[in-house]
Amino acid sequence: MRRGLALLLALAACGDDLGASASGPFAPQPDESEGLVNLSTDLDRLLESGELDGACARYWSGQAEGRRARLLCGKEMFFYESFDTAGAPAPLIDHLVASYPDEVGAGFERYGMVRDPGSPVGLPLGLAPTVPLGSEGQVPAYAFTCASCHFARLPDGRYAVGAPNHAYDYGRQILALGVYPTIAVGLSSPDDHAPEVVAAVQPLLDRYAADEEVRAALLEALQALAALGSAPALPSEVEGYYASWATGTQDFLIAPLPIDDGVHTISKIIDLWGIPDRDEETAAGMPHAMLAWTGGARSLPDFLAGFAIVGGQEPWSADQLAPLADYIWTLRAPDNPDPPDPQLVAEGERLFADDGCAACHGGPRGSGTRLYDYQEIGTDAAMARWMDPDGDGEACCDVELLAPLTHQLKSPRLTGMWAKGRFLHNGSLASLEQLFCSDGPRAASGPEPYGDGGHTMTCELPEGDKPALIAYLLAH
Repeated sequence: MRRGLALLLALAACGDDLGASASGPFAPQPDESEGLVNLSTDLDRLLESGELDGACARYWSGQAEGRRARLLCGKEMFFYESFDTAGAPAPLIDHLVASYPDEVGAGFERYGMVRDPGSPVGLPLGLAPTVPLGSEGQVPAYAFTCASCHFARLPDGRYAVGAPNHAYDYGRQILALGVYPTIAVGLSSPDDHAPEVVAAVQPLLDRYAADEEVRAALLEALQALAALGSAPALPSEVEGYYASWATGTQDFLIAPLPIDDGVHTISKIIDLWGIPDRDEETAAGMPHAMLAWTGGARSLPDFLAGFAIVGGQEPWSADQLAPLADYIWTLRAPDNPDPPDPQLVAEGERLFADDGCAACHGGPRGSGTRLYDYQEIGTDAAMARWMDPDGDGEACCDVELLAPLTHQLKSPRLTGMWAKGRFLHNGSLASLEQLFCSDGPRAASGPEPYGDGGHTMTCELPEGDKPALIAYLLAH
């Protein structure tokens, strides 16, 4: 089957050409949001107080015109458009959020997602109705939207659109959907699964065993799935992968998802703040947008179209995606509510150039201007085989790419660093201090794709320079 993959959408870190503008990589960006609220402690206000509902219908029908109406449609798509991708059975998801208020939480809050205040069944922002399952569409389903990974509550309590959700426990969520029901109703036993897999779902199993109403609710949910026949079982090895991932990381090309490239990779969820526009790309000397961790998505519409392809659907056209792309281009990193000492930041700004950081991070918002081989950076190289398990340079899985596989890595933008909890492309580090080896040398150990080695240039800097550089990064 022919699928056009519009981006090399690995959810997978670092950049030589300086490419910075005369005012530096962190020059302020103009506010182009047309008054939309993308940062707030008030979730209802951030969701535009009900204006998102029907925004695209009004825009496409001509009932609402102008740039604000277009961006409002894009924001509705960000939160609620599933692109008709393959989803999970709604009865099972509804059961989890209704029956496990402490273990799962309404809106999967215990797994790091944010509850949608407008959802009557307690869905999170980031799951939305999609194409029903079954030969005749008998079973309703929910699928991921942009907000599942790129919307989060910041450390200071504000909600931010475009924020990488480094609290999101995607692996445990998938195990709750795929392993918990089979053990609970006796289709498998705990001995059939690795101990870490059972441990991930044990709180659910405990409540199931102790609560008759929960047992009845699961049986009712499974009866609603009868039209699907037997559900596909996760291979034991894959179950172990899901159990092993840190929050804020994932492999989005693995069973039971529609495309499985046969390579276990781990990508850190990345932010969507300050994506360069075409003029900035040209001014910085970038070959193209270099989006996704492999840098293979040449434009934001390509990156977005790939979301549908990874979910098993044909890509949407650039025109269809235009409101969403235009909206994402307006997203900006939130200011640090507890900014570092200005003198230390100023010293860090000088050192950023003097110590060579700008050589890899001199593009817009600290991005790179070219791609890098893994040997240059020394980081975990599992991602080099993304979509190419046999290493022959050709994409696997009956997927046609809009651009060749890069087998390389990009330098990420360095915006909103104060709000992030994962570093390096595989998220193997949990702080800037670890990235700079400020607390001692890294172990630089661990099998692929978990390795925390590489990017040693930050560790080899003079110890006296590191606090100022960290302060400079935290200021943006």
